[in-house]
Amino acid sequence: MRKVLVLTVGAIAAFALTGGVAFAAKNPPVQLQGKVTNKGEKTVKKGKISIEADDYYFKPTFTKAKPGSTVTVKLANEGKTQHTFTIPSLGVDTVLNPDQKATVSVTLPTNGALGYYCRFHGPSGTQGDLGMQGAFFSKKGESVSTGAAGAAPSSAATATTAARSSSAGGAPGY
Repeated sequence: MRKVLVLTVGAIAAFALTGGVAFAAKNPPVQLQGKVTNKGEKTVKKGKISIEADDYYFKPTFTKAKPGSTVTVKLANEGKTQHTFTIPSLGVDTVLNPDQKATVSVTLPTNGALGYYCRFHGPSGTQGDLGMQGAFFSKKGESVSTGAAGAAPSSAATATTAARSSSAGGAPGY
């Protein structure tokens, strides 16, 4: 009886490590620089996607979309601190207080993946790299452009932001 229990527990642990969320987190569809808090993948449907900003991750972390398409991104800060959704090469830098929502329109590149991050909690953020970053991609293994500061905006890139708050005020991100 004890041997069966040990084998069952071992099998469950092995399954969790190879087939569950832990496996997905170790095999992201595209590689990002620095720490990544992987909260999964989702595919854009009818040109729209909802992305949750939380303490300290984006969910989903990886968003599959058609290259060159324009995606309407509905953002919601469900965390307790201020976050941003930032893509410097597109001129996107939306600040979200806790409980605040915003909509951003992002035109994706015709090839390659496009990274995004939180200025406060992502790569080289003011609070350090807490892994708050993600990417749009069309196929696994694409190289990622993070749109680093100082990058010239693409002539095909557009970004619009409309934010609305569901709370009065909010705590700063740091």
